[in-house]
Amino acid sequence: MRNRIREKLERGEVSIGSWLNLGSPLAAEVVVSVGFDWLAVDAEHSPIGISQVAQMFRAIESRGATPIVRVWDHQPETIGRVMDAGAFGIVAPHVSTAEQAAQIAQACRYPPQGKRSSGTGRAVTWGSDYRSWINDEVVVIPQIEDREGIENAEAIVAVEGVDIGFLGPGDLSLDLGIPAGSPDHEDAIQQFLAACKRVGKPCGIPVSSAEELLERQAQGFVFFDLSNDLRFLQVEAERQLRKAQG
Repeated sequence: MRNRIREKLERGEVSIGSWLNLGSPLAAEVVVSVGFDWLAVDAEHSPIGISQVAQMFRAIESRGATPIVRVWDHQPETIGRVMDAGAFGIVAPHVSTAEQAAQIAQACRYPPQGKRSSGTGRAVTWGSDYRSWINDEVVVIPQIEDREGIENAEAIVAVEGVDIGFLGPGDLSLDLGIPAGSPDHEDAIQQFLAACKRVGKPCGIPVSSAEELLERQAQGFVFFDLSNDLRFLQVEAERQLRKAQG
């Protein structure tokens, strides 16, 4: 299985995925069926256990998309478990230093490139040669969400084994103590983008709409989380109800 994120970015194209917060394999299958490159199971903010993660990966894979996951902490054991469940990418939230990023990157790959432990999990059903190619396919994505992370952004994304820099604009606004969308908030976003460009690594950001995606693409972002299953359901349900009510 090739990682569609890598394929798109290596060709200089934009990669668009979405987030999964409902914890439903069926919701994952519905969302992925429209043609997203990848879906990320949000195990940080949703009550999703490791068994559900594996089931959602199956749904994503069934339509040829790439399964990734946002983990709930940086521990190598956590990362190892979701990798063994079949993840092809790890989004690590709240990365503020290059040292944290290096530990995460090491946990995602087998020696000699990393320190991932070898075990028998769902991932080995990809074949007896799984360990020979997964190091080159997995994408390591630190998510920067605070002032310290912005200050260290260049060092973080420059870490060997980090593949994509990813921003967390919501928590960034909370940490900075300023409204999302304010001039100072946007300045921090642009600082992050500039850091990724200086290092030559792809830069990603969550967006809530196609219009916002196109605006960020014009700025130089190339990796996009376009909304999530919960919001897709909520927004469309609200729209249809309001329309029915006149």
